[in-house]
Amino acid sequence: MNGQPARDLIEELGEHLSDVKHRDIVLCSGRAKKILITPKEFVEICGTSPKKTAFVDGGDGILEESPNFLITINRIYFSLFCGKSRIKPRGKSRVQFFSYVTSSVTMNQKASINYNTRLFPYSESDREYLPKESDLTSNSDSTAVLQGSRINSLSRSFAEWRLALRVVKEELEAGDVIVMDGSLQTSFKNESSYTEELYKEAVKKGVIVCGLSKTSRLVTESGEPLLARISEIAKNVKYDRWYVRVAEETSPDNKGYVLAVKLHPKSQYVYRFEILREQFKKMNQDEIGMVLGSLAENSNDVAMPGYPYGLIDADRFAQVRYNELGMYRSYLRSEMMRHPGGKKMLKYSTANQAHDHLNGVTS
Repeated sequence: MNGQPARDLIEELGEHLSDVKHRDIVLCSGRAKKILITPKEFVEICGTSPKKTAFVDGGDGILEESPNFLITINRIYFSLFCGKSRIKPRGKSRVQFFSYVTSSVTMNQKASINYNTRLFPYSESDREYLPKESDLTSNSDSTAVLQGSRINSLSRSFAEWRLALRVVKEELEAGDVIVMDGSLQTSFKNESSYTEELYKEAVKKGVIVCGLSKTSRLVTESGEPLLARISEIAKNVKYDRWYVRVAEETSPDNKGYVLAVKLHPKSQYVYRFEILREQFKKMNQDEIGMVLGSLAENSNDVAMPGYPYGLIDADRFAQVRYNELGMYRSYLRSEMMRHPGGKKMLKYSTANQAHDHLNGVTS
């Protein structure tokens, strides 16, 4: 193999990325006051009495797809911890459901694609955890039908907010914390009605709403990845567990006050962490420290120090694994063979599988 092109690429890109004058303010569309990130802005996270904390996550997997329909298995889950100790929940902690999305074309002055979703819970008692099907409808002027992960994850994302609301109502008390996997930013039409219902209930009850993101697309005003740049700045900070304020508002559709956090001395990663802005603005430094200190107590797992074990646990039980998809696909296809409409589904989805077949032949 000729290594010269790779060496040239690395040399040129390295020079490009190094030739940057730092502007250590997050680049965002929010209108709030900008925060300059410097070593003196970092705050130590100290030990504290842990708070009862719920962790919420979800997973999904595509079972069958074609240009005009999509069948998905969805799973949502929450765990409860107080520091390192697991707490048994009062209610059901995991809910699974199937969903399908269909597309239809409307021809007016311009063609548009309409999407409709139907949900099929494992039991009728689980339906209370699911979003309204009418809230999952959408349309697009794009002619790229049923493409992209946004359609795949729509039902699951809404269901996570519904589950979080149930957790706040039935599992948590004033002073407790709920942590969503990901940010508090909304991405879909009608999603804000679900988040607002959660936030209203949490504020009324005194439960602190947070979100933790494993990765972040945020950059500084000089174009550097925000979390990587904060890691560099932190080399001049004497604390081994810390947080720093990043932005009061990163975008109009994000209700979280954004921090960057390091939750364990041996953590390799800095995470984006948010607290519901309405609550954060009323908290003093001790109260913020109690939330983060409690989270740090839960972030000592040797497999990934600095990442809350509650979220590791939630990911494990919410994730739809590859081997499960094969099992569910086999079951669905056996059902399809029994129904005339199912045979048409197979015909439609098979037309989309030539690329996978080729990969199997050539790999």
